[in-house]
Amino acid sequence: MLKKLLRKKSRGDASIAGLSIFMLILISLVLMFTVFYKIIINRVQDVQDDVTLSNLAVYKNIDLDVLGQDGILKISDPNDAFETFKRHLETNMKLDSNLNGLSGSVADGQVTVDEFTIYNVKGNIVDIWTYSSNNHMFTESTADMSLGIVKTSDNSIVKNTSVHATIKFNTDILFGQKKETSVSVDTDIVK
Repeated sequence: MLKKLLRKKSRGDASIAGLSIFMLILISLVLMFTVFYKIIINRVQDVQDDVTLSNLAVYKNIDLDVLGQDGILKISDPNDAFETFKRHLETNMKLDSNLNGLSGSVADGQVTVDEFTIYNVKGNIVDIWTYSSNNHMFTESTADMSLGIVKTSDNSIVKNTSVHATIKFNTDILFGQKKETSVSVDTDIVK
């Protein structure tokens, strides 16, 4: 009986085999894209950690005299703070001194620092130092928290001395294509 069933030819055998092969290819492609998407998401999360660590390194530039006298966290020299940020970003993201990606880096090409802002809080007054990538200089402004809420460009409320950074870089995705990626991080050492 089994031999009789095996010898019997049914109509549609070729179409079922063709459909099966097509479905296997389709499922394989979906799985491949899902895996590559997860890899890209993990890379971006790793870069977010790298930027967070670079932001936290800036707190080494706290003015210890002001901290000792008034108990206030204040980053007094924004240029030194920015250099500290860049040095740590180079190490964390495997970049050269011009912020170009080295071998093994997530960044393909140059990383640009689109925003680097320091929020020094003293009572209700916030001194804001904002780096301009156009002229490579800092501008200073002041905000009064009693007049309204002060927020970073990521919409985080500034309560303590904080650092905000936004970087952009290209990363490789599927089949040699590149995608511009932006990572934006706020850090508040008191939280």
